[in-house]
Amino acid sequence: MKNNKYSRKARLKSRKLAPANYLIVCEGKQTEPNYFNGLKRKINEQFGNKVDVLIPSIEIRGTGRNTTDLVKYTEKYVNYANKVYGQVWVVFDKDDYSDNQFDLAIRNCRYNVAWSNPNFELWLLSHFKKVNRFISKDEIITELNKEFQMNGLGEYHKNDESIFEKVTADNKIERAIKNCEYMESLNEQGQASQNNPMTKVYKIVEGLREYLE
Repeated sequence: MKNNKYSRKARLKSRKLAPANYLIVCEGKQTEPNYFNGLKRKINEQFGNKVDVLIPSIEIRGTGRNTTDLVKYTEKYVNYANKVYGQVWVVFDKDDYSDNQFDLAIRNCRYNVAWSNPNFELWLLSHFKKVNRFISKDEIITELNKEFQMNGLGEYHKNDESIFEKVTADNKIERAIKNCEYMESLNEQGQASQNNPMTKVYKIVEGLREYLE
């Protein structure tokens, strides 16, 4: 009996502290939710059946709302939710919004903002290569298509439900994070609207990295 009690205590001691509930609210309805749902799938596949590992609950909302409405929607959603979120992330792009709209939405958000300038596809491109110059959203799509074809992935499509698996193959997540840290070193000054190229999406993935290895 004593040994059984000891074993149970040892198992409990080795158990990780309960991770935070994640809420990821996205501007887009396809690309961003598809990527994060893929991330969620991988975590669940690796650890979902392991009783000695507690994994984060990840909820993804694709809204189709613009930057300002997205921030308001997130506040309302969190306030009326029947659970407590330890990590709330709002995901949106500079895209065609004015500098003022973009910067104001970031400043007015009470939660973590994973913004991208110019767009979310910059984060996808970061899995393949380092970007060290100003880049337009059209150029990013062109570069993504090139990388997809070079890696035997066909053409890039925004509604691709397997986008996570495609861009993260061969341990590319580490490369993406390092490439984003490099971009951040290039953009240490000024407002977010002036920081091109830059994406903060890597901060979400970095926080979950231990469950992806």
